[in-house]
Amino acid sequence: MSSDDFASFFEDKVDAVRTSTAAKPLYDVPCRLIQSTLDEWAAVTTDEVERLINAAPNKTSQLDLAPAWLVKDLRGLLAPFLTLLFNRSLSTGCFPSEFKLAIVRSLLKKSGLDADDPKNYRPVSTLSFLSKLLERIVHRQLQAYLNNNDLMPTQQSVYNDLLMAADSGLVLPCACWI
Repeated sequence: MSSDDFASFFEDKVDAVRTSTAAKPLYDVPCRLIQSTLDEWAAVTTDEVERLINAAPNKTSQLDLAPAWLVKDLRGLLAPFLTLLFNRSLSTGCFPSEFKLAIVRSLLKKSGLDADDPKNYRPVSTLSFLSKLLERIVHRQLQAYLNNNDLMPTQQSVYNDLLMAADSGLVLPCACWI
């Protein structure tokens, strides 16, 4: 099976999901007033970047200019520069375009499935090491904000419904959150 076959299959699959959800009514997200807003990201420190590098798995992507193990070994030298890069990205709201690239591979969902049928595959994206570090910084700050303001749903299923509605483009920003 060629890469064009996979690309066509997954593109058709996305189009089918969009078509099937296009006529659905918008999801009514309960809204409540909150006292705090997330107006800006907190600056990260060099120590925090060093800890993130150290805790990261030794997985290297084809997109990485240097292997993860080398970045980890040189984290003391690299962390100040990466801290500047990450803080600039957070303060400007600009995610570096190089960090938006991914290597996408199709993996068989389970062994024993028909390898000639594209529906038996799932796409897996591999991001660069630095992209994943910046993603972890944003995730930590966003999670802390949501937790500190009691904005995380107590029911996992409600949380999942919200994520699915957002993924489908059915969620509009709530005026009281802005």
